[in-house]
Parts: sequence; C-alpha cells; structure tokens
Amino acid sequence: MNRSESYWNRYESEANRFAATLLMPKELLETIGRKIIDTYKAEHGVAKMPLARFVNSMAARFGVSSPAMEYRLKSLGVGKRG
Repeated sequence: MNRSESYWNRYESEANRFAATLLMPKELLETIGRKIIDTYKAEHGVAKMPLARFVNSMAARFGVSSPAMEYRLKSLGVGKRG
C-alpha cells in the first residue's frame, strides 16, 4: 500500500483527537481543573493561577504530557479568556 503523507496525517490527527477525548474528557477536565485552580488560589492568596502551572498540574493529574494537555485545553478554549 502506498499512502501519501497527507493521508497518514489525517488519520493520525483523528486518532489523536480520539485519544485526547478518551484520556481527558471535558467534564472531568472542568471538575478537576476548577479544584486545582481553587486550591492554588487559596494556598497562594492570588486571584489567578498561571496558565503554565495549571497545564503542568493538569497533565500530572491526568498522566499525560504537558504538550498533550495544552493542546486539549486549547481545543476546549481554555486560556483564551485572559
């Protein structure tokens, strides 16, 4: 079988989206994310949690890489509101 690179990229992208949804479901991200943010704000007495720290905390909690978590959060619109 001779497949073009664009063929594999399309299927690889689809597989990555499926894996992200399976490993990092939106509802669970929201629930755990809120707890992580609230805990951080209470412990540090601040109004906001740095985005990089949030991404790293979430990645550790879900057992995925930080780039994978960052991609998933961006796909859900997290971090765009400022």
